[in-house]
Amino acid sequence: MPSASRRILLRAAKDPFRIASARTTLTKNLIGTNSGNLIFSTAAAKLLTTPTQSIHVDTFNPGPEDADRINSEYDHYVIPLANAFRPNFVNHLDRLSSCIEKLKIPVTIFGVGAQAASEEANDQIAPLAPSVSRFCRAVLARSPSIGVRGEFTATFLQSLGFGSSEIQVIGCPSVFLTDGISRLPDEGPQLNPSNKIAINLSPKVPGGREMAERHRRTYPHLTYVAQNLRDLRLFLDQEFGTEPAELALAPIRPGDSLFNNRQSLLFLDPYPWISFLRQQAFSFGTRIHGNIAALLAGVPGFVIAHDTRTLELSRYFEIPHVDASGKRDISALKVEELAASADYRPLKRGHAARAATMATFLAAHGLQHSPNGSSESLRFDATMQATAFPPVVRAASRPVAIARRIRRAIRRRTGR
Repeated sequence: MPSASRRILLRAAKDPFRIASARTTLTKNLIGTNSGNLIFSTAAAKLLTTPTQSIHVDTFNPGPEDADRINSEYDHYVIPLANAFRPNFVNHLDRLSSCIEKLKIPVTIFGVGAQAASEEANDQIAPLAPSVSRFCRAVLARSPSIGVRGEFTATFLQSLGFGSSEIQVIGCPSVFLTDGISRLPDEGPQLNPSNKIAINLSPKVPGGREMAERHRRTYPHLTYVAQNLRDLRLFLDQEFGTEPAELALAPIRPGDSLFNNRQSLLFLDPYPWISFLRQQAFSFGTRIHGNIAALLAGVPGFVIAHDTRTLELSRYFEIPHVDASGKRDISALKVEELAASADYRPLKRGHAARAATMATFLAAHGLQHSPNGSSESLRFDATMQATAFPPVVRAASRPVAIARRIRRAIRRRTGR
């Protein structure tokens, strides 16, 4: 086998094979705030690992000061992104543009998306036009095209003056991490209270906590799979100090019935997460990558698409979903009805064509890839399975004490 000759730099929160404890993950933010990031960055690393390409993971937030080092040490810079075109990411986007503008090597963007509350809320992304245009110009000077998540983002970029040949809808590499989609049933299951079900939730989605509590009462084997850094802090029983506002953003909070060390979990790495989901009958919720993780396990997943980032990706891959964008209240949704409505045949039928689209995109960028089933892909999986990753993180066992301490912190801060 020839030795790897091309050094590919991959933007990611951490190397897929890095072993890090829960507290190290928290203090160093090794999930990039959301563990769903690790699904698509790991998928990108696996996809691009070939006999003649080696993958090297670097900082999650590169800037112009990193450009000279990147130019001297690497042959290609691959940047998997998710909902990067959003207001609270614009400073990071500008910093990334400053880095790319100084690069002399090719740059490939994997699956970037624009985020708004709904497809009609263009006013939420319109102010981003200068920063997004700058970013796209910098990339296209070093790349034949930009890979975007779906049609909403493609339309947004075309409205900024970029041509259809410069913007290619490729979805997200996460869906190609395993061959789980080929093992999905054609239809969703008929659920009953004895089934094991995974639920995932995002903050600020109206009715999310109420929906979770109602399902907890009906399905005693319901498990909340958390993803955010704030959840990890809560699970580890951390003092909030001057940041009690984070509690308001947590979908499941200390004192909630579901917040216990049996039913609230957070995974630090994708492969243990996928392995856990193989034991579930169904997964549903507002987290796109939380439900993609289920599909990767060969388990039916259903997306409650609450904004454009989740909606356009669900549509592109034909993942069963319900459109709850525009801040629609989701409290009345019933998992048994979602499961009964789910049809996985379009997702499965179109999977090979979407994989071919991804392969064509990579080839146009001068990148080789290892599809599932190839010797390099199987070797990657085997190494992952043999890696002793940290155990799942469970909710702290003293939720009432945590809740009291947080309330005291809030009173100290607000004077109430």
